[in-house]
Amino acid sequence: MIDYGTGPAADEMEVMVFGPGYGEAIAVHLGTNQWMLVDSCLDPDTKSPASLSYLDRIGASPESVLSVIASHWHDDHVRGFSEIVAKCTAAELSISATFNNKEALAFLAAYSGEPTPGLAKGARELFQSMQSRDTVHIVHQRSNIIGEQIGGRRVQVSALSPVEGALAQSVARLASYLPSPKGGSPIKHAPELEPNIESVVVHIDVDGETILLGSDLENHATLGWSAIVSDRWVSGRIPATAYKVAHHGSHTGDAQAIWTTLLQAEPVACMTPFINGSVKLPSDSDRQRIRAATPHRYISSGAS
Repeated sequence: MIDYGTGPAADEMEVMVFGPGYGEAIAVHLGTNQWMLVDSCLDPDTKSPASLSYLDRIGASPESVLSVIASHWHDDHVRGFSEIVAKCTAAELSISATFNNKEALAFLAAYSGEPTPGLAKGARELFQSMQSRDTVHIVHQRSNIIGEQIGGRRVQVSALSPVEGALAQSVARLASYLPSPKGGSPIKHAPELEPNIESVVVHIDVDGETILLGSDLENHATLGWSAIVSDRWVSGRIPATAYKVAHHGSHTGDAQAIWTTLLQAEPVACMTPFINGSVKLPSDSDRQRIRAATPHRYISSGAS
């Protein structure tokens, strides 16, 4: 069992990244024992959400969590997420405004109160999380997730994605499930979004000290990273000194403009691996690319 010590000091901003090989979760200490949790994976020892196990081991209560965010609903990012939502009762729940097919069904089912058969694990976590809350914040680019004074410092947490184009596709998908005005059965199928353009990228600013959490967002000319860095509101953010590398370090989640526009020179970069059958990220070429980008690079497990 990992010994995490005593946890961060009251005035210390800390980003704890969990990634055992399949799964990713992030716990951010914003100051004075106030926390934000992003995504969820399971602790190999306790089989509970890793971020909750961490808080328990350092003596922090789930009641100290201000915000819980699901960046997207892929299984490796939300294992145990509904348990986090259930236990962090004081936290606001924020989820991406875009959904794939099964997630859209889960979203609609959560409001009808009837689970949809055949949901993937991630979609079931979405259904269970939304069922347990009266209020759910649907976030997209320019959404304000946290904006308040914590320990005498101004804390601003903003969503840099999903972008407007991805949101428009998601709204069209949800509408396609509804019956036509003339009656008839709901449409059972809607076209899929491009891969991982639904992910919520999070920018954290604590009195000018900034962190970028890249989620699993992939690069796409109009709906992914390229669209983010070309947005004037986004480019006006203070470049980050620390970066949770997008999409497990894969080249699909990389764009040179991330490093030149959204990050300061030689930032601290951390990533989680993804190992599922023959798929292994980051690849050797991914590692070489990230090594060339910054001398301060870390991986949560499986480093070589």
